[in-house]
Amino acid sequence: MRYLLPKLRADLDKKMVILAGPRQCGKTTLAKSLLDKEGQYLNWDIVRDRRIIRQVAWPKDASLVVLDELHKAPKWKNLLKGVVDEFGNAPPVLVTGSARLDALRRTGDALTGRHYFYRLHPVDVAESKYFLPDYTLAERVQRLLQTGGFPEALLNPDEAQRLLNDRLDLVVREDSRDLSHISSWRGAADLVELLRDCVGKPVKYDGLARNLGVSPPTVRSWVELLEKLYLVFLLPPYSNSVSRSIRKEKRVFFYDCAAAYDETQGAQLENLVACCLLKHVQFRKDSTGENRGLFYLRDKEKREVDFVITHNRRVHTLIEVKKSDTAISNGLRYYTDKLQPEESIQLVLQLDRAREKDGIKTLPLGKWLESLG
Repeated sequence: MRYLLPKLRADLDKKMVILAGPRQCGKTTLAKSLLDKEGQYLNWDIVRDRRIIRQVAWPKDASLVVLDELHKAPKWKNLLKGVVDEFGNAPPVLVTGSARLDALRRTGDALTGRHYFYRLHPVDVAESKYFLPDYTLAERVQRLLQTGGFPEALLNPDEAQRLLNDRLDLVVREDSRDLSHISSWRGAADLVELLRDCVGKPVKYDGLARNLGVSPPTVRSWVELLEKLYLVFLLPPYSNSVSRSIRKEKRVFFYDCAAAYDETQGAQLENLVACCLLKHVQFRKDSTGENRGLFYLRDKEKREVDFVITHNRRVHTLIEVKKSDTAISNGLRYYTDKLQPEESIQLVLQLDRAREKDGIKTLPLGKWLESLG
């Protein structure tokens, strides 16, 4: 059972629900698991279903209607607005689709107040115990680092690299073309390859532009497109109540934590933590409306903290990630003293036992990430 299932069931009794997320992360499977024999599954890609959707001709006594791939329909927001205004929540409607659904959702306000919105993420450390019940925590963390959290790859490690390559290619070739008038999918594909070398690092648009032979504004628009398509996410620097010396560049991560090019697995480890934290923060926001944010810190003196979680725009948790080093980083010490967060944590992959000193906890990485679930 995926982690959103109870929330979707509860909210579908109240309003229409939109479910977005990366390709192949399990949205359709999750939606179908909510259907009983009175439910209706309609896919815009199927000609017969498309006619039913256009005419709003599904049975009005259905227990649930799932509309899949609806983002491909012209004026899909107006269609859904009309459905809600005419029929209310009878029957309940669950709309699923790729990241494009989320991107287009932000372009207008036709659905304001008429729906709840959720983002489904790939499998993280907490959820992995349901997919790999016979594995130890350490084994599950290693499997995630090697294969990423997309369900098919996680369960078929020998196919993980091929599945990753196919997914990246599909997003760049098809999704980017459908969402934008991008002139060269090849340029966007080359950008993805460059970003795989930059996981956890600030995005330098000028340098990427030189490598790709295009302008910095073009690179910026391509990166924004990849973010809208849930291929990558950009982590901004936290700057409120902090000196202006803080660096302003955003750091890039992939929704697939195995996408990074790094034989030491250092980048994959940081990407795994980033994915787990983003999933946790967005789940809290989508399910309760809680105002949480995810950032990083780095100043011109190179004092840095890998992750900052905020609550109501105030620093709540500082998190530093290490593979084996248990010595507290200078950046974490400095910003713990300066920002006085609720909690300061150094997560270490290879750690035998937890410890605490000067208000900073050193904790086993896997065990803490599992507790987020």
